[in-house]
Amino acid sequence: MADELEQEDLVEKAKADRASKRNVFARGALFIKQVLGELNKVTKPTWAELRNYTAVVLAFVAVVMVIITGLDWLFYQAVTFVFTPTA
Repeated sequence: MADELEQEDLVEKAKADRASKRNVFARGALFIKQVLGELNKVTKPTWAELRNYTAVVLAFVAVVMVIITGLDWLFYQAVTFVFTPTA
């Protein structure tokens, strides 16, 4: 088990050494290549899924807005009650 960890460390070190020897443009090109490779793995939602997800997010935002508005009004009433002179 320890040998496997040592080997992994050696592999990572070798990769880091090799990457550090590349110039700025080669590292930039490698980065772009890796980003495009990762983007190819992304699954895109269908139109129906996109509409559904959008509706869920908008409904959630509306509910949170109502809750925050209610709390804001409640705190306003509490502060007004505490700091308003009565006599």
